[in-house]
Amino acid sequence: MAGPRKRDKDPIGGNPGRAGFKTLVVSTDFTPGAAWAAGRAALLPFVPGGKVLLLHVLPDGIPADLHGRADRDARRSLDEVVLPAFRTAMAAGGCGAAAIPVVRVGMPYVEIIRESRARAADLIVLGRHGRRGIRDLFLGSTAERVIRMGGTPVLIVNGKPSHPYRRVLIALDLGDTSPATVELALRAAGPGAAETFILHACAMPFQGFIASGLTSAELDAYRRDSRAASLSRLRGFLESLGDRGVRWKATVRSGDPRVEILREAGRRRADLIVLGTHGRTGVSHTLLGSVAEWIVRRAARDVLVARAAPVSFDSP
Repeated sequence: MAGPRKRDKDPIGGNPGRAGFKTLVVSTDFTPGAAWAAGRAALLPFVPGGKVLLLHVLPDGIPADLHGRADRDARRSLDEVVLPAFRTAMAAGGCGAAAIPVVRVGMPYVEIIRESRARAADLIVLGRHGRRGIRDLFLGSTAERVIRMGGTPVLIVNGKPSHPYRRVLIALDLGDTSPATVELALRAAGPGAAETFILHACAMPFQGFIASGLTSAELDAYRRDSRAASLSRLRGFLESLGDRGVRWKATVRSGDPRVEILREAGRRRADLIVLGTHGRTGVSHTLLGSVAEWIVRRAARDVLVARAAPVSFDSP
């Protein structure tokens, strides 16, 4: 029986230099999850003049004589349900961004994407739908379509926020989108984050095939060599980033990345998990049946999905 796993860690330092967000789009349907999303947006770092668009989408098909009333009701609900959550969070440590209520008509995912593109938004923020949770939310839902098609990073808020992010776990596959994933994570964390963890989790290549022909000692040596090679790649990647104003705590884990990411988030008491996507295919390929899908649907913590490949459309 194999002994307990050992962690490979290597802190790598950097110098200050992080930029906050300029424009965020927060989708709201007046559920508690929407209030969480607004509160979390208020706690994110912003550049001077930053703004948060609190977007509610009215459905198509409202009779013309009722449209004005529906618009007024939506704006009243934004004022009474969502703005208080935003202002409360802002008073508790927000960075001074302005909140702008916006009402649109159409299919929610289309209007969220259009608004984010029209405003050149840095981030879309979505809240969990109450007790149903992320697992139900992401099956054929608005959130899934926004992540798949939007081309803008998406933050899923999984609970009521009480403070800015302090302990961030960045899960990397060391692919071509990894540098952008790190940059996005540092923007979301801001200068107040106490800990920034980097995880590279991977199954050892050809383990099942090779294991049948090796002794126990040879298999152990193969595992050590594989882990050492992965750690070397991770260290090289972090060094290539240059100064980022943080001291990385880098870890390599062998095993199913879906399981290892959630375990590491628990070990590190992370309040945010940041995931990248494969640049060549985008989230449309990697979200379903992938590491990203698993984490987004099952994590109890907030999850930030880095930029996906955009999809063009004129109408739903």
